[in-house]
Amino acid sequence: MIRKLHKLMSRTGRRLAGLPGMMLRFASRAARWLAGQPAMLFMSADDERLAAEEPERFGRAWLGLIIGSVLWGLVLANVWGISWKVFRDPDLLIMPAAVTLALYCLWPFSRAVVALGWRLGGHSAGGQTVAIAVIVVVLAMSFMRLSPDWSRWEFPRLHPWIEWLRPQAKLYRVLVLMPAWGAWAMLITVKFCRPGQRTEPQVAALARGCDAIAVAVFMAVLLGVSIAYFHHHLGLGGQVLVPLAPIVAAIAGGIGFSRSPGGLTRQSLLAANLTTQIVFILAYLAGR
Repeated sequence: MIRKLHKLMSRTGRRLAGLPGMMLRFASRAARWLAGQPAMLFMSADDERLAAEEPERFGRAWLGLIIGSVLWGLVLANVWGISWKVFRDPDLLIMPAAVTLALYCLWPFSRAVVALGWRLGGHSAGGQTVAIAVIVVVLAMSFMRLSPDWSRWEFPRLHPWIEWLRPQAKLYRVLVLMPAWGAWAMLITVKFCRPGQRTEPQVAALARGCDAIAVAVFMAVLLGVSIAYFHHHLGLGGQVLVPLAPIVAAIAGGIGFSRSPGGLTRQSLLAANLTTQIVFILAYLAGR
């Protein structure tokens, strides 16, 4: 009996010892699978990698962009929250802002930052570099201006398991919604603008496959959530500005970037994405 128990404990110990390796292999496979999805390729792959993909894969990339943007917003909010707890200073938000901004700009919005910089900087390399630097500074200052706004609590309190649906710290609401508004900007742009001669086949496939009803429903959901999130603690101007500003920025920015040299391309869509996110966070800060 003792020998059997000893063997059982030995097997269990070996399995537990191999658990971290199994989890690491699973995480590695999941990361590779995620990196190969059309929506992620569209956001973060280089031009050569994107061109090597079959255009038909991007016919339903709009759905991945919607889901991915929502999940990425939750990731940003959790990264901010974890770094906030690590540095243990409820009043000093510089380090959480820096950590979140670094993740935001390095992946998966690094190409969006470059795309917007190229669009704003003109044809000169120096102008593009300056534009990228200005974009990063604006994002950094905006992130550092975010605050939890604990003074305005909303009731009834949600259960801790579902509190992430309506976090009491208002800055989390901004981080959750930013990527979603950016994704909607790309989808509404492909519905307003037609592919041209310079449009990548993958972008053309995205435009053909993007469902207009789904884009309208996505906008309605974002609009409703934005109003529900911010109508308690913003003045009348902010209540109108926060939901309206990203819609105007998405349509105007998407059409404007798509009519510039190059037409409707991935670069113009990424530029519209980031423009809409910046306008959204600035509208929140202005109306707060």
